[in-house]
Amino acid sequence: MFEKNMRYLRKQFGLSQQDLADAFGYRSFTTIQKWEDGTSIPAYDILQRLADRYLVSVDELMHKDLTKQKIKVPILGIVRGGEPISAEENILDYEEVETKEYQNDEYFYLKVVGDSMKDARILPGDLLYIHRQAYLDNNDSGVVLIDNEATVKYVTFTKDKMILKPANPDYQPIEINAELINTKQVKILGKVIHNKINF
Repeated sequence: MFEKNMRYLRKQFGLSQQDLADAFGYRSFTTIQKWEDGTSIPAYDILQRLADRYLVSVDELMHKDLTKQKIKVPILGIVRGGEPISAEENILDYEEVETKEYQNDEYFYLKVVGDSMKDARILPGDLLYIHRQAYLDNNDSGVVLIDNEATVKYVTFTKDKMILKPANPDYQPIEINAELINTKQVKILGKVIHNKINF
């Protein structure tokens, strides 16, 4: 079971055998290859590091079929669907997602407060699944940091501005000029992948 889990989890986290070898200080991927073909099992301290990396226990890594396991993704704080709110990366809790929805450690959840995106069915208490990235395409729904305050909006770009558009007629768009963007007072945190509705 260990070798099956090793192959599966490595691919789910978007790693090559060489990537994993580099992370664990091996010169080549041969050691990883041996783990995955069942001819070698690492020492316990390495098993623990592997389990920690893949957000599972050593027992699960060794004995449970993790190809049917869900991944626990951290809820890293709060994002306002309205005026920006202070962004904190404290882990509030964890939420499970299907392994096919999680390819590396650049995914996280944010909890929504405010209603500026209500017509996009993003409401207070919902959890936004975010891919951490520093760019967005026009009309992507994204999380943007403005002077250390995070907000979720549709994002569009003109020649010299980034415009954050709400999905609620009670709110006005936020226009951000190139100077603010270039001084790094504004930062794109990531793209909204899906919204887990809080009923």
